[in-house]
Amino acid sequence: MSRLVSGELIKLRTTRTALGFTAAVVVLTLAIVLLTILAGDPKTIADKRSALAVGSSISALLLVFGVVGAGAEYRHRTLAPALLVAPGRGRLLAARVIAYGLAGLIIGIVMTVVALAIGVPLLAGQPGPDLAAGDYLRACGGGLVAIVLSTMLGVGVGTLVGSQVPAVIGTMIWLFILEPLSGLIDHIVKYTVGQTATSLGGDTGGDVLSWGAAFLVMLAWAAVFLVAAALVDSRRDVA
Repeated sequence: MSRLVSGELIKLRTTRTALGFTAAVVVLTLAIVLLTILAGDPKTIADKRSALAVGSSISALLLVFGVVGAGAEYRHRTLAPALLVAPGRGRLLAARVIAYGLAGLIIGIVMTVVALAIGVPLLAGQPGPDLAAGDYLRACGGGLVAIVLSTMLGVGVGTLVGSQVPAVIGTMIWLFILEPLSGLIDHIVKYTVGQTATSLGGDTGGDVLSWGAAFLVMLAWAAVFLVAAALVDSRRDVA
């Protein structure tokens, strides 16, 4: 299994996809932190914590990262050679999930360092109470958890659909159209992927889940799609 994971990590290092997503994450982190603090004028603990919890806000981008990576195997027809090296699609899918989870964690750490380097000095000049160590842990640690689980979920979605472009389009429709529309139904929106990721970052405003409940819901989303992907992929012909 370790060799399979290493092989997937080599694919990530030798393509421009991971680098492009990392650059996008850094730019978005800078924009979100600066806009949230300078334009939002945070004064409460919740507001200041939200300013640093950019991982929850950017987790949707890492979900798409997982979708693109998994879907690329089918688009570029690289799945067949991989299966010749490692027969057994379940093992290959597990290796890809681990590799992309690690990649998501690394990208998330880069994002967190950037957010803290920019956000902490700016928050020091804001009125109101200062953040405690637990607040930093919840904002940054929760954001990292959201990113890792979102990336794994993306691998499940990309593998389940088996086609890169429809998988990406479907993911965008789900995140930015269907999930917001779910707010029209009472108490449904807090169980969506986007709102669950926000809850993991420590958002306590509105109708949101507790951190533990949000973690379990996010884990369930990833597990459902990965299990479905494994079942469908095991019956799919390899071109």
